[in-house]
Amino acid sequence: MGTRPLFSPLSPGDGAAILVADFQPLTAAPRLSRLVADAAAGHPVYQVDPRGALSGDRRFAALPELAEETADLFRAAAAPDRPVFVVGHCSAAALTLRIAGALAGEREVTAILVQPTWPGTDHVTERFAEFQGKLGLGDLPCPDLDGDPGSCIAEMEQLMSEGLAGLAARLGLSKPPLAFSELLVSYRSWLAFLLACRNDRPVPVPPGEVAISVLTDEPGFVLPGSAPGRCRITPPPPADRPDAVTPELAKHVLDRVHGH
Repeated sequence: MGTRPLFSPLSPGDGAAILVADFQPLTAAPRLSRLVADAAAGHPVYQVDPRGALSGDRRFAALPELAEETADLFRAAAAPDRPVFVVGHCSAAALTLRIAGALAGEREVTAILVQPTWPGTDHVTERFAEFQGKLGLGDLPCPDLDGDPGSCIAEMEQLMSEGLAGLAARLGLSKPPLAFSELLVSYRSWLAFLLACRNDRPVPVPPGEVAISVLTDEPGFVLPGSAPGRCRITPPPPADRPDAVTPELAKHVLDRVHGH
């Protein structure tokens, strides 16, 4: 897997800038940021990878910290008067709103939330249990999510590392191969980001000058912490799963950019 940067340019252009906060799936499926960059002729597109920022020695970072770092990197990369669309996929919604809020007042800012989700305690504990199952561990209790978040992630990592060592032994290997280590980092970074989202409550709603557009098929969607009508809500293209990433979804995102 390797350490990936928090912020990366994907395509150049002279139009409004597009920041896409998304993740590399645990499969070979495409990323929304890459599909948007491929189709966004004339727009500079940047990828915001919060899991990448947590894939090295940095085990945990709170969402406000990640948002301010992203905003600083964007300011250094983009023209100061350029409008920006901050796009967030699924659980990147809260981070997207924080980035949009950090840039508000400096330039025209629009947040686009794509099938937004708001990870909480149940989501973190369920993913930890799922990853334990994939590593052949027993149903170990989840570490205390209300304690120090860095210590919590370190404890999760230790438990998963022990599970990988046991899995390697069952396979007759003297030590876990590199692929196992990469899997551990992938699981750990997912849990660290989900914990950051869970700890970032209430949901940060940016100031009124930030326009918010939402692509969701959730009936009666209302942005948590805001009044009905705060967001422009439109349905995404039909898909097999709510979290599916397709060229059609990227086109719908760009339609929101061009229609603003």
